[in-house]
Amino acid sequence: MEPKRIVRRYWDKRSQTYDENGYKSHNATQNFWKSILKNAVRTDENLKILDVGTGTGFLSLLFAEMEHSVTGIDLSKGMLEKARHNAGKLDLTVDFIHGDAENLPFEDETFDIVINRHLLWTIPNPRIAVDEWSRVVKSGGKIMLIDGKWYDSSIDMRLRRFIGKIIVSITEKRNPRMFMSHYARIKSQFPFFNGSAPNDVIDIFAEAGLKNISVDNLEKLKRFENKNRSLSYKISNKPSLFLALGEK
Repeated sequence: MEPKRIVRRYWDKRSQTYDENGYKSHNATQNFWKSILKNAVRTDENLKILDVGTGTGFLSLLFAEMEHSVTGIDLSKGMLEKARHNAGKLDLTVDFIHGDAENLPFEDETFDIVINRHLLWTIPNPRIAVDEWSRVVKSGGKIMLIDGKWYDSSIDMRLRRFIGKIIVSITEKRNPRMFMSHYARIKSQFPFFNGSAPNDVIDIFAEAGLKNISVDNLEKLKRFENKNRSLSYKISNKPSLFLALGEK
């Protein structure tokens, strides 16, 4: 079966419980993430923003609350349905569209910013994707990518992930084995399945012709994540996060 069909099937199922492993405090999370985004955007103008791999709309809703014009796109219709539900609860307007991160249904130079969060690991052709994101960004616009290293093969982290799975099965009432039951057959087809490092993204951005490339290691975000995420997340993850930014 084509990898993207399997990916779509997994995230359609996962959409029902995805937000249950979120942050402890909604308000604290909103304020913290808005400060990160405002620092990266560096303008008070109303911008046209594309959130690629929007999922349940985390970044899209933040930008909408900041009064930007936002479009969110995702391969999973289940995640989009949840994103629309989340937007409705907050009375926010976001244009959520079903589509492929590697083949966007937009004209050239449509958006001021293209952003994604924790997406690169589940894309078969990252270089094609970044080229596509660059295509739809206006001249002088920005591509922002939030990513990190997800998999640590040390014995300590393997034990922590095992304990985390037990906690997930008890507290979230979901099968933690569902992820690998889908991805085990196709993970070799994703170059950054275990995560990416800043230099990986810098290279891809440079190949796409982006300039003024910079990386923020998001040290404050790492501390915030460790303090404010669920117990299962904190046990299973040792985040190594960064924000890469490139200009067209």
